[in-house]
Amino acid sequence: AKSGWGFHWGLNWYAVKLQRPVGGVVTELGELHIRPVMAGYGYTHIIQSYAITADVLGGYAIGSFGISDPAIAAYQRALGVPTVTASATNTLVVKPEIGVWYDITKKVYVNVNAGYMMARPDITIETAAGIDMRKARADQFILKVGVVYSIF
Repeated sequence: AKSGWGFHWGLNWYAVKLQRPVGGVVTELGELHIRPVMAGYGYTHIIQSYAITADVLGGYAIGSFGISDPAIAAYQRALGVPTVTASATNTLVVKPEIGVWYDITKKVYVNVNAGYMMARPDITIETAAGIDMRKARADQFILKVGVVYSIF
């Protein structure tokens, strides 16, 4: 790596389980999937065997939502409706992060990266009784640790 400003990119697919009161009882609503594609800009500073990078990535995420069977049953009991469907909107995402690479040898490296992904898609629950749309906070703190061996 070289010191200075530069382009960065990232993929960070993840899922979040959501809970919500349905008919007065907290119920596992389902699983929200966030699939972002991100690009951004950051600065890398080299100190001896360390490369320290701070950057901010932003992009667009495809959202999907699978409603759980207990949530479907809770809506059917509470509202007396035969069917319940759910969906999630796509959303913009932002991820500030900082990472450190340490060169153990010329071919072995250790990486530690920490970031915070911010994603706020809308979750829509649709029944015969109406549509309920709410913003979900699908934020995630990310900590990655890895060891890399270079074959070149």
